[in-house]
This record gives sequence, C-alpha cells and structure tokens, in this order.
Amino acid sequence: MRLCVIGNSHLAALKLGWDALSRAGDPAWAKVTPVFFGAPRDGMRQVRLDDGCIVPARKDIGEQFALMSGGQTRIRLGDYDGFVLVGLNVSIKRILRLYRTHLWYGLADDPRKTLLHSGVATDFLTERYGSTLLVQTAALLRGAVSAPIVALAEPFWASWVRAERDAKPDYGWDKAISAGDAAALAGMFRSTVTAALAPHASFVPQPPQTVEDGILTAAPYNKDASRLISGDGGGTDAAHMNGAFGAALWPLLRQALQSETSVAAA
Repeated sequence: MRLCVIGNSHLAALKLGWDALSRAGDPAWAKVTPVFFGAPRDGMRQVRLDDGCIVPARKDIGEQFALMSGGQTRIRLGDYDGFVLVGLNVSIKRILRLYRTHLWYGLADDPRKTLLHSGVATDFLTERYGSTLLVQTAALLRGAVSAPIVALAEPFWASWVRAERDAKPDYGWDKAISAGDAAALAGMFRSTVTAALAPHASFVPQPPQTVEDGILTAAPYNKDASRLISGDGGGTDAAHMNGAFGAALWPLLRQALQSETSVAAA
C-alpha cells in the first residue's frame, strides 16, 4: 500500500516512528510505503486542487513538500492507495476553552459556569471542528479520490505541563483532571471530531497506552520530542511527541485503513 501522509509539524513523530519500524524489519510493514508531505502551522491552507494534484500556492510550501517527500513539489493523488492526515489544528484545546466557562451533563457541577444542553455543546463543538484545516483537507481529498482517508488529531500535551503551568500556556488540564471531568472531555473530543470528519474520513484516536489522566500524554512519549522531522533539538516541547509515540500510532492507522478498504469493497 502506497500511503500519502499529509500534515503539519506533528508529522515528525509519525515519520520517526516509521523509521524505527523500518529499521526493525517487521515483515508486516514490508508492503507499506508512506510518502510524507507537510508544512508548518497552517501552511496546508496555501494549496489548491489542480488536475488531480494538490498544488502549493506558495513557493515555500512547495519547498517544504519537496524536503519531506524526497523531491516532490505537488501531491499526485492518483499515485496513492490511501491517505493519512495528521494534526492540522485539531486538538482538545478547543473543548478545554469551552470548559473554562461552560459545563454540560456528565461534568462536575460548578456554579461559576454556564450550563449548556449536551446537544448544544456537541453541535457547537462539531461545527467548530468542522471549520479546522484537518476537516477542510479531508473534504478536499474526498472530493477528488475514493481511496481510504484516515485522520489523526494533534496529541494531548505532555503530562508534565500539570506541574509546570507557569512555564507553558495553561489550558486547564489540572482543573479538569482534579474535577474528575477528564474522561468525559476526552469522550466529547472523540465524538465531535469523529462527527466533523464523518463525511470525508475516519478519525483515529490517540493510542490508549500513550494517554495519562484522560487528556494528557504520558511522559515517555514526549521525552526528547521535537517538531523537526529529523528529531533534532527536542526536549522542552510539551505539544509534540517522539518516535515512540509515532510507532504506537502505526498499527492503529493500518487497522483503520484496512477497515476503510473493506467497507469500500463491500
């Protein structure tokens, strides 16, 4: 299977994880060939669909494509059997921002917050995730291909941010965990992102063995992490994960792609 992997800086963990699997020589992966395309931050907004290709609208985005893919400045969609989307501005932080001031059924009571009907919260968050670059890119692809498309969100931040809130932006992880609301918030994240992607792609949640306290990533998967595809220069970035995290993702991606292929063939 030839895979097209598209994303932002969170591609680094997936690429490093793939490199480790390749070095291990596992025969289960012998027939999988991923090709990585990406651009930092929201660079993937600067593309267009042209004659079966995703074409960068800016020179620097084309240069990023070439750097990561081995020289390709555009994505020829017909060359691939499946597509993996990574990051692209979808994270649980949107839900945590709403949780600062609102609550809904299943969350701990807090008289300082505004109570929302669960359906209203779900519809609002699904709409908000539907406006993200991840969903927009999935829609762009689905309009051009029938091949399986699966999507990964940005990982939960590393667990050490709870103890170092003064050094990093505080999105309210500790308050959510202390209130006993982490599992419900993680469930809302899964369901609303899944719904936003449903017309176009399948959502693959973060591997359970990497999750700590429901909404954070266990420290071993962040150790020496970097947003660089080379893996250099990491160690202080709570938002990006390492090659061990990427390696844990690949079996879930393969399973999701196989499931999508089976559905399409039925």
